[in-house]
Amino acid sequence: MALTNIEKVRIELQDTEIGLLLLSDDEIQYFLDKNNNSVARASIDGAKSILLKLSMRSDETVDIFSIKGSKAAEQYRESLKLYLRDPFLNPVLTNVQGWVGGVSKKEMTINDETADNNYVDPIGNRYVTITPEYF
Repeated sequence: MALTNIEKVRIELQDTEIGLLLLSDDEIQYFLDKNNNSVARASIDGAKSILLKLSMRSDETVDIFSIKGSKAAEQYRESLKLYLRDPFLNPVLTNVQGWVGGVSKKEMTINDETADNNYVDPIGNRYVTITPEYF
């Protein structure tokens, strides 16, 4: 079964409880549009949005029942920290690739032949000092 990008973001965020969805499809679509349909980046934006929504919830007590809205925000924040810091859980960090330039002889030759890279600014011309007239 092929999932839509909205469903993929919901799974990444664990926002899958029918009837208790924290983000609407329009909100998720906004995050997808903002991030060029990147599910990983949209998930991070969605997680931040969910955290802000949960942080606005308060603790409610009715008779003997109490709902701890602030605890939900605290627990979601802790899980979000784990998600963002762990490179194995954070999909954005798994796609990072390093690049080192100027290491090969060909690149060093190109850098040496570029006049902009070979210009050395004389120290005397680097800073212009202006002396006020009253001195």
